[in-house]
Amino acid sequence: MAGTAEAAPALRREIGFWQGTALNVIDMVGIGPFLTLPLILAAMGGGRALSAWILGALLAIADGLVTAELSAQMPSAGGSYAFLREAYGRDRWGRLVSFLFLFQIVFSAPLSIASGAIGFSRYLRFAAPGIPERWESPVAALLCLLVTAGLFRRIGKIGRFSVVLWAGVLLALGIVIGVGLPHLDPSVLRFWEAPVVNLPEGAAAGVVAGLGPALLMAVYDYLGYYNVCYLAEEVVEPTKTIPRVIVVSILGVAVLYLLMNVCVLSVLPAAEAMSSKAAVSDYVARVAGRPVAVFVTALILWTAFASVFSLTLGYSRILYAAARDGAFFRPFARLHPTEGYPVVALAALGGVATLFSFLDLKAILVGIISIRAVVPFLAQIAGALVLRRTQPERPRPFRMWLYPLPAFVALSMWAFIAFSPEKGLKLAGAGVMALGSLAYLLRARRRGEWPFRAPPGGQARGLPA
Repeated sequence: MAGTAEAAPALRREIGFWQGTALNVIDMVGIGPFLTLPLILAAMGGGRALSAWILGALLAIADGLVTAELSAQMPSAGGSYAFLREAYGRDRWGRLVSFLFLFQIVFSAPLSIASGAIGFSRYLRFAAPGIPERWESPVAALLCLLVTAGLFRRIGKIGRFSVVLWAGVLLALGIVIGVGLPHLDPSVLRFWEAPVVNLPEGAAAGVVAGLGPALLMAVYDYLGYYNVCYLAEEVVEPTKTIPRVIVVSILGVAVLYLLMNVCVLSVLPAAEAMSSKAAVSDYVARVAGRPVAVFVTALILWTAFASVFSLTLGYSRILYAAARDGAFFRPFARLHPTEGYPVVALAALGGVATLFSFLDLKAILVGIISIRAVVPFLAQIAGALVLRRTQPERPRPFRMWLYPLPAFVALSMWAFIAFSPEKGLKLAGAGVMALGSLAYLLRARRRGEWPFRAPPGGQARGLPA
């Protein structure tokens, strides 16, 4: 039929529970825990750093329950973008808040992708020490380009490939944990008794002051539990599958992280681990020899590649969904005519991430969290509470457990991170939000949109005017 032949290409629902969980896990794990382990130890002065990992897991679970409820209500591509727009009113504040989410994505998404690529490059130098240090950034940039090129294909093929990548992630963590279990020191579990080292301020003051930076790094390692929401229009039975994927992936990754850290601290002295640039590889070399350590490093590289792959895939769908709805530049809504993937969004995202690969790693990590803390995280939690109050009749296939406790826990912890004394943290986030607000007002005035024009139908659902 002519109508069928000329139908516009559409996203395909081909991602099931296992594929969605695989994408979430490889997004969450990535290079993060292998790269930030010494940084978290240094911030907390040793073994007490386990408290940051535990608090990070608590935040991820609390926020994940909020996200699961929202995604079950609104299973559309774009995740937080769609949630914020609906919670704050499609024709009023929701326009501004969802635009700010898109605006920060332009900065934070390529930063996240670049961080994984830089981590890949750093561990590559452990496996191949002959690579000059000056090649670190070019290698990371090349990885961004290769991953982007690999994503130019239909989602079903990518979903199957994600399961293969997931196997590599689990194998890497399995070996890292497995070689350390025979050497496990039960005293490490009593992290509150761990001696504090290399903190000139003194033990008590140093640990308290270091909790903010340590939690920031730990939260970075858990980010990604919401990735499946960005692919909602490609998920089979999204109202059932997405909440299960979020909860299972968070709980599983939290257990793996804690086991890995306990094993490393049981073998390497804290002072040595916090000064290492490849702490996990050094740990494996200590208990199993360098050949095994090189093999594990190869698996860590596999994991870093998988993370860059998943991040690029998920964020490209946000830009696609926004452009399709008229909230972002229209070319980003263009799909490949036969394979059905967002070609412009993928190309643009990969290109910017390639450029960001030349930035300093620590600045990238701080920038990612500082930009995201307010929008989407704080705004999204508040939005979930707003929807509960203003639209109590709305169907909710999944309701956050122990409501409203998870929302309040996540809200308070994100606020702590947002106002952390970490240098540059507050300024970076506030700067992006201010610039985004200005960009929105200029765009809205030119297009005759709210607040320069009354919304259709009067009062919008969501926040009051």
